[in-house]
Order: sequence, then C-alpha cells, then structure tokens
Amino acid sequence: MTWALSVPLLPEESLSSWLVRAALRQGCDPLSLTGAIWPTWRIWTRDIDREIPLARMRPLVNASGISSAKFQKAGMRDDCEKVVGYSLPETRTWPWLLALGSRNRTRHGGQQVCTLCLAEDSTPYLRRHWRFAWHTGCRFHGVQLVDECPACKAPIEPHRLTAEDQHLAQCSRCHNDFRKAVCTSPLPEAFSVQVMADRVLEQDKVTFRQASIAPADWFSMVAFFIGVIRRASRRPVSPLADALLSLGISVTDCRMPVSGLAFELLAVSERSALLVALERLLSMGLEETFSVLVACNVKTSALHDPRRSPPVVLLPLLSRLSHHPHGPHRRRVPPACRPMSERAVRASWARLKRRMKAEPTS
Repeated sequence: MTWALSVPLLPEESLSSWLVRAALRQGCDPLSLTGAIWPTWRIWTRDIDREIPLARMRPLVNASGISSAKFQKAGMRDDCEKVVGYSLPETRTWPWLLALGSRNRTRHGGQQVCTLCLAEDSTPYLRRHWRFAWHTGCRFHGVQLVDECPACKAPIEPHRLTAEDQHLAQCSRCHNDFRKAVCTSPLPEAFSVQVMADRVLEQDKVTFRQASIAPADWFSMVAFFIGVIRRASRRPVSPLADALLSLGISVTDCRMPVSGLAFELLAVSERSALLVALERLLSMGLEETFSVLVACNVKTSALHDPRRSPPVVLLPLLSRLSHHPHGPHRRRVPPACRPMSERAVRASWARLKRRMKAEPTS
C-alpha cells in the first residue's frame, strides 16, 4: 500500500537521504521505516547509497509510488563503475567513493555536507556528489565541505535520527544544527582538481597527450600520482621526495595524512592536502614531472608497488626511468624491545581516533 504522505526524490539526492526524509515525513525514525519495508533486511548495516538491489526493490516501489528506474538512477553504481572501468562488488571499499566505515549502524565517517546548501533547502537533503572522494568543496557556494559535527566531532549519521528531529540537517548525537556552522574556504588547488574530475566524469572520452582515453584511465592515472605523493611522504629523505620538492611539493606538510588509510577513508582536510599536491603535478605537466624524476634518479620501484601494474597510459613515461629489480619481499621483524618510530605512533593514533569517532564519548 502506498504511503499517505508522498516523498519525491529531490535533484541529485542520495538514496540514504531520501530514506531518512521519508521516515521523518511519515513521523517515525529511519530504522522503523526500513524495518516495515524490509522486515528481514538490516539495510543500515550497509552503504545503501551505492544501490538498492533489484531483489529488494518491489516493496519500496509499492510503498513509495516511485519507479525502480528512479531509484537506480539515484544510486552510485553507474558513476562509480564509469570511474573505475569495471564491475564493482557489493562489498569492499569502492575506489573514489567515500567509505562509511560501518559497524552495525555506527559510522566512522564517509558522509560530508555543505552547510550553506542545507541552509538554503526548504527541505534539507544530502547530494550524491558529496560522496565522491575528490569532492572537498561546494561547487555552488565555494566553501569547504563538513565531514563531522562542528560541535561534538561525531560522524554525520542521519540514519540515526529520530522522528522528533524533524530534519536531517543536524547531528544525531548532540542535535547541533549544521546550518549554523561557520564556513571556511576550500583550498583553491584542491577545488581545481574537483572541477577537473567532475568534468571528466561527465565525458565519454578525455584528451591525454594528443590521444583520447576513457574516464577510467584518467582516474587511474590520478590515483597513481596520489599514491606517488603518499609514498614520498612516508620517506621524506629519498630521491622521490627530493624530486617532488623541486617541483614545489613538500611531502612534510603537516596537513598530509599519516594514518596510512585509503584515500576513500581520509578526512576532508587530508584529502584536500593530497589534491593540492596533485594539482601541482598536473599543472606542471607530465613531461616536466618525469624529466625531474629522471634527473633525480628516481627508480620505477619508488613510484609504485612492482607487484601491481601501473596505468597503461603512463607506461611510455615510466619507461624513461631506470628499473631496480627486487627479490622476494621480506618484512623485517623488529626486536621486541625496539620502540616504534614517531611516524608509526602518529599513524596508529590517527587510526584510533577514527575508530573512536564511531562511538559516543559519554
């Protein structure tokens, strides 16, 4: 039976946002609504923004009066598969899609918002493009996105709101209204990469070195260079770090991530720092970048894991670098009494803080 109060999908709205709004509109919390639609499916233990499986679609279509085609279009799968160029599994982290870090119904992160967009909405809702990992600023208001409650620093978890909360522009823990948050400007270089990536996603072909390549090849190249920057930051005294420094990229920048987490798991500030360095590489041009790498005697093994193939579009450029063959990889076992390095301690602490965010402090 269709709901008495209809809740249409809004432009560019994510699936989780619509489900939360639908619940609040019906006067109940999201857990109760989804429990009534799918009594045996724990929907909030997964990332529902990816897609609603076709096998689960019929009861939702019957209740909402919205076609399954519209729900499929609101999912992230089509865009994410265009970005990577292959079919994605239901589980595991999807490249370039912010990971929620779910444990039951709690989240470590993965959701970000523009507080000015929420303030202008007659009915606040979450946009699909806010889930892309290369998004760090609002394309309309030019402010940095917020990926945690400004008051209590909890992850943004609208699915844990209750019927009394009435709208999703607030923290599910302290009930602070996100629309009152003080906005900051995004880093212009990171925003430039965001605009570039959005443009690539909209196209079927991208021009690269006088040739046309698929969007997936462009994103693969960008992911490769982000990996190069992160490898250099782990070894600040190395030919690779020296090469990047000569290109104007400081791998010892305090904003660089130290946790070792995947790009899709990083906070907006850490992703911004990496995108700033990436923009510098892209603006310099790949010819000049690889000329500097050659001049600094950087080996191909310093740029990527030899056990993984680099992007095909970069193979002609990588062939300029000398190759240092590796034997079997052997991990050194440090003595039990040997203290951890400062970087290892900072990385462990950063990962622990991310896990701690998933639980209330009191």
